[in-house]
Amino acid sequence: MILLLIHASKFSFSVKEKAIKEPEEPKIPSLEKENVLVVFTTIEKGDSEELVDKAVSEVVSVFNDVKASSVVIYPYAHLSDNLERPAQAISLLKLFEDKMSKALGKEVYRTPFGWYKQFMIDCYGHPLSELSKRIREGEVNYQKSEELKVCEKFGFSSSPHSTFMRRATLEYLRYLAKPDVIIEGEGEPENGEMVISYSTPSGRRLPCINEEPTIKVKTKSEVNGIPDSFTDSKNTYIVRAKGNKGYSTINVNLLTYYYLLNASRENPPTLPLWLSPVQVRIIPVKREFINEAVTLASQIGSRVDIDDTEDGLGSKIARAGKEWIPYLVLLGEREVKTGSLTVKIRKGNEQRSYTADELRKEIKAQDPLSLQPFLPLLVSKRPKKYVTLQ
Repeated sequence: MILLLIHASKFSFSVKEKAIKEPEEPKIPSLEKENVLVVFTTIEKGDSEELVDKAVSEVVSVFNDVKASSVVIYPYAHLSDNLERPAQAISLLKLFEDKMSKALGKEVYRTPFGWYKQFMIDCYGHPLSELSKRIREGEVNYQKSEELKVCEKFGFSSSPHSTFMRRATLEYLRYLAKPDVIIEGEGEPENGEMVISYSTPSGRRLPCINEEPTIKVKTKSEVNGIPDSFTDSKNTYIVRAKGNKGYSTINVNLLTYYYLLNASRENPPTLPLWLSPVQVRIIPVKREFINEAVTLASQIGSRVDIDDTEDGLGSKIARAGKEWIPYLVLLGEREVKTGSLTVKIRKGNEQRSYTADELRKEIKAQDPLSLQPFLPLLVSKRPKKYVTLQ
């Protein structure tokens, strides 16, 4: 799929005569627009619906950068000698138009396929006013956004935190889809199946969104509660691509970023419990309480760790904040004697009293996955680079 993008101060076209035997019926025989992004588009043999999703992402990014008012998709066969059959090309162009309209929420027009057309274009002439893109299978060309710092914070793509989060997102999809059978590999899913594939991405490597491995899920099951797409300050990301064979392809990497991005926008930033690598941090006020902390951790029974480092209490509390840990327990003499825990809750900046059993039940009620921890119980046992996050 080839795109030639022109940011035009003025653009107009009108249909003249048939260029093929059975051209598309024109919805709009003519058009005049100002401050428009004109997308000359060539559909090549083998282009797929997934490539359309990537093309939408590319165009939306440019549209936002140049601050155009509308988009015109202009079928243009002159960019390639490897053209798709007219019927398939028209189908993909219609899909391109539909997905572009949904992604932008702005005016999107498409000139008819298979006609000779007269057009006039007045290009602005700034650095972004003339761009060309060739979109191939497996290629992703995202711009690095400021918001990707949230992925760097948790060490994507190669940290125990990122490994856990990708796995948790995959398991959350499994929880939502409730498949009868899970298959790892390539292929199309049958009813009741979930096919999980792992691949090496191409293009610029970026944390979360374009990193190794790229994990995708194919399923015919209805998966409610996840977005089809979302945006940050630089890109539009297609999370779920719906094919014409009755199944959806869900990008687990992008979905993980979606949850992290939403978490970062809360005040304070707060992860869903099922996505949190550590759900409870216990801080013994004195080293003599470490054994009691280990006992308490086993009673809570979720993803708990203990900050047993030599750092001061203030540093330990700050460290838990940097990791966005949902529950923080300060374990002192009173808590050891009474069994009543004073717990700082990140979401809402609350503080409550719990017993270990009450805290365990609250976490279990909010975490449908109950995954095992990827990190050691004692913070001092972590590799040093993962002791304090960014």
